[in-house]
Amino acid sequence: MAVSAVPGSGKTFTLSMLAGELIRSGRVSVENGQQVLVVTYLNASVETFRARIRQRLEEHQLPLAGYEVRTLHSLALEIVRVSAGESLDSGDSPVVMDEPQTLNLLAHATDKWIEANPNIWQELLTDTRPQVQVRWRDLIESTARVFIREAKNHRYTPAAIWQQIGLQGDSTLDSPPIEEAISPDNTVASISWENQFGLLLVMAGIYERYQSILNRRGASDFDDLIWQAAELLANRPDVATEFRRRWPYVLEDEAQDSVPMQELLLTSLTGPEGNWVRVGDPNQAITSTFTSAHPRHFNNFMQRPDVVTLPLPNSGRCAPIIFNAANLLVNWVSDRHPVPEVRSDAFRRQEILPTPRGDVQTNPPDSEADFLIKVYSHREDEELPAVAQLATRYAAQHPDHTVSILIPTNNLGHELADRLDDLDAPYDNLLRGGTRVREIASALHWLLRLMANPLDGRALEAVYASLLDLEHSVVRADPAVDQGRIRVLLRSVHRPELLLYAEDDAERVTALPAGIVLEHEKETICRFARFVSQLFQYRPLAIDDMILSLSDELFSTSKHLDGSGHEANLAVAYQLASAVRQWWDLQPDWRLPEMAAQLSDVAEGRRRLHISGPGNAGYDPKPGRITLATQHGAKGMEWDAVFLVGIDGRWIPGNLDGHFLGVEPMVGGDLAAELSAQLHDVMKGDDGLHIGRTATDSAHIEVISERLRLLYVGITRARRFLHISRSRQASRRQRDYDTEPATI
Repeated sequence: MAVSAVPGSGKTFTLSMLAGELIRSGRVSVENGQQVLVVTYLNASVETFRARIRQRLEEHQLPLAGYEVRTLHSLALEIVRVSAGESLDSGDSPVVMDEPQTLNLLAHATDKWIEANPNIWQELLTDTRPQVQVRWRDLIESTARVFIREAKNHRYTPAAIWQQIGLQGDSTLDSPPIEEAISPDNTVASISWENQFGLLLVMAGIYERYQSILNRRGASDFDDLIWQAAELLANRPDVATEFRRRWPYVLEDEAQDSVPMQELLLTSLTGPEGNWVRVGDPNQAITSTFTSAHPRHFNNFMQRPDVVTLPLPNSGRCAPIIFNAANLLVNWVSDRHPVPEVRSDAFRRQEILPTPRGDVQTNPPDSEADFLIKVYSHREDEELPAVAQLATRYAAQHPDHTVSILIPTNNLGHELADRLDDLDAPYDNLLRGGTRVREIASALHWLLRLMANPLDGRALEAVYASLLDLEHSVVRADPAVDQGRIRVLLRSVHRPELLLYAEDDAERVTALPAGIVLEHEKETICRFARFVSQLFQYRPLAIDDMILSLSDELFSTSKHLDGSGHEANLAVAYQLASAVRQWWDLQPDWRLPEMAAQLSDVAEGRRRLHISGPGNAGYDPKPGRITLATQHGAKGMEWDAVFLVGIDGRWIPGNLDGHFLGVEPMVGGDLAAELSAQLHDVMKGDDGLHIGRTATDSAHIEVISERLRLLYVGITRARRFLHISRSRQASRRQRDYDTEPATI
């Protein structure tokens, strides 16, 4: 069965009710160990499902048994363990790298590929400035991540890709195979962004190195794990039979985000005679351009003759004026969008209907709702400050309402965060690499740098500045203290070691410039120096333990950072410490200076870490506070008021030739989407995803379609108030450019 559900229709509630009813009606033999299996993607959803199924069973006074809720990854891990004859508590379980570990391995593989192929790397670059090289190195790494996941989801090994290209892979990984393969007579004449085989060679080389690192460690990533589990169910009838007996009913949540390997695994698990219920909304599929998920998988499932398809069309979330706007978007795109493939592929034509009379969740009336579209002259000068002011005013006037600002990209979100900071607005920053993460990384960077070299006067001053940013009690605000003068005085210290290692404050003062330091300034500097000097006791610890100990000192008395307290800041520091430890494991010859440099890259935005913040799991919007998030990050949440910013033609182009905001202009589009299309062209002989289109056109079709679905998601997050804005002009790298309206 397939259940196509509109936003706010109660997908989780429906699956939980179904699971409880299957148990209550005796469809599963609880006494014989049978269970209803619920498969969900997020760990946070596991407890939600368990709680709701328990509630259903308690209502019928039934034992709390007969159900199991698992993430896809934990399901695959159990299949692999049981197939090997291991118990769940076996010490010989497969080694599975988590997301931060695999990201660090991929970063290492990318760096090693660049080191092994310097000539090719230089040929790829059109600009050799260091900051540009860092930018493109990150682009290559992020593209490789999507490419590898796409390859594994279609079970393409590095060797298979090399074979299709017509080259041999690098079996030893000690010499660059690509340079040797390229010759004037070779079909691969050059490596460039425009050369299809050249880009595939780069990706295949990084994929091969990444997989080699995993193999040497005897480890798997999540995609390997699902691949292995699917193969076991397909090739081991005894294993498949046992699991089908144990789980005669499989219920799948968020089916619109299913990837091919997930479909293969659950198809093998349920078998031809099994019971598989999939619930999802194709119109909320918003990960197709950077994962292997695509709404066509769920849409194709709904078209199968052996599948019963039912709608879940009623939603009490939005006021009619808002959900009708979402319906209008779906119908207009399906009927009139200028790109034929967007008309046919962007949306499934299903309308949101209000809840019927007597439903426990009634739609907010239009009399209490509003929907505005605003056009500003300039994004940075007018739109961003105006939206920040409007959202702040709305939160103050409606303290019982939840409010959000949803932006297209993290970079634009950081600019809007600055406007909210200027207004001293109450807000939660759910952006990746947001203010909190960068401030914490910066403080830890300067502390590590100072501990590596106590004579570094610049680091000494920067540590003080970081404590000011964190509002630490050791530099607590004092109207009599000119903080700018304190920083100048610290910069002027001629013997930093005397300031840090003095026996008493009288000796510390001798390190300061003579005759110009005021008494209250001496007190402030000495208090700061005492605090920093006692941090050196953590210097002998392992790098991750050192960072955690320093973090506890930093945050135990600091105030909130963008609404987060001590525990939340420590959680971010813990993830930073884990990342640094993994860098050290990969580069054991690194010492504190190198570690500090890595954190500097994070603080300055040159290196991205996937730090989980409040928006990743379990975040609950708070009345009277603004939630700042990307449109992607808003999935699964709702607010009374939603401000959608930057909805223009650069974010949602109306044709395949326009500029695409958020992608790199040098490669003419979304490199990850384009490489995925090229991969399938080489491996299967089709031209990307759309017949008769180039890989670039196919990638652009996917970007337009996904961004229209993102707009649909953004609209349907609002219960009572929706504000959509764009600007006629925007700035990029100190240049103004005109923006067209979005074609919607």
